[in-house]
Amino acid sequence: MVLSDFQLSSQTVHIWQTNLTRSPQHLEFYQSILADDELKRARRFKFERDQQAFTIARGTLRMILSRYLNLSPKQIYFKYSSNGKPSLDQASLPLKFNLSHAYGKAMYAIALEENIGIDIEYIREIEVLSLAKRFFCDSEYQWLNSLNSEKQYSAFFQLWTCKEAYLKATGEGLVGLEDIEIATPLDSDLKILKISQDSELAKNWTLQRIETAENYLATLAIKGINYQFKYRQWTEEEEIEYNIMAKYR
Repeated sequence: MVLSDFQLSSQTVHIWQTNLTRSPQHLEFYQSILADDELKRARRFKFERDQQAFTIARGTLRMILSRYLNLSPKQIYFKYSSNGKPSLDQASLPLKFNLSHAYGKAMYAIALEENIGIDIEYIREIEVLSLAKRFFCDSEYQWLNSLNSEKQYSAFFQLWTCKEAYLKATGEGLVGLEDIEIATPLDSDLKILKISQDSELAKNWTLQRIETAENYLATLAIKGINYQFKYRQWTEEEEIEYNIMAKYR
């Protein structure tokens, strides 16, 4: 990675992706850079694979942020909203971020000023119509119901990632899913149609579809318009490079 990979402007958003599989040595390193509260959260997961996924996802977040902030991963402190959204506890640092992980994949969104949300989901068989009837707007439900069963799964999860990304950006948590209406049918350019029946409020939000692995869908939401999106991949090579550099700090 070069220095420009970690430089942001007010109209630039960086999106990082990584796989959540690491060697035991890397896992031990991740555990060493997490805060006590993060280690406790990891231990609350019932299954070891989920403990490791959380540890790797949060460790990678710390390493990515450390490159933007020129701090060591352990020097980064988080605070949390009432709904659990993390943000930097250092008030002088304007960096905004969000992360999401599912079924072995993780994504990170980094911006300078505006709150940002990201969500990744693995496409799987679920009760699409019953969930849509419960959590989605009527127009979204009717559109899903018009699709054949093969297309319903991907359409449902694309709508879900749009809504969850927005709610993560605002810090509201998974409440009010039905208050966010996404324009259907889904085009290449995703769009929020209304927020709590307010179409003017929706115009000041950007949704960005993110290309990722097969059978996954992801969306980013950020307040404002006319952003430039840059995509990055965090790999074990970056981690090895980071560890080498850290020895000389």
